[in-house]
Amino acid sequence: GHPKSKPFVDRVMAFYYADNKIWVRNYQILEQQPTNALEAHLAKKQLGQEEATSLVEIGPRFVMNPIRIFRGSFGGQTLFQNPEFVSPNEIRAMQHKRKSSTYVQRKESEKKRKIRKEELVVPEDPLDSVF
Repeated sequence: GHPKSKPFVDRVMAFYYADNKIWVRNYQILEQQPTNALEAHLAKKQLGQEEATSLVEIGPRFVMNPIRIFRGSFGGQTLFQNPEFVSPNEIRAMQHKRKSSTYVQRKESEKKRKIRKEELVVPEDPLDSVF
């Protein structure tokens, strides 16, 4: 072949639906040719064919978390909606509330501590005027 020509590569895309997510993988089909007559004979005897075929993951791979699926391209009737999806804005709001509640608790405890300190009456020490 031409020195700049690239070898032909068979690929397979795999789509799986698990855990309410769509998992996508990209595989290459490898057909391994036997190097000698003995390997060819054993492969034909075991597999029923001379070439051994296998899949090798070549990437890219990714996971999609579907939020909504619409009838149209970008709108229309909702066909699917993920009830377990929590938007990042809601997560940030919950974290902010958690932080603000700890701040409020700290301020309340400071007020209680100040009131307790004011209510605490220390008896006068009779030996205080000796030195």
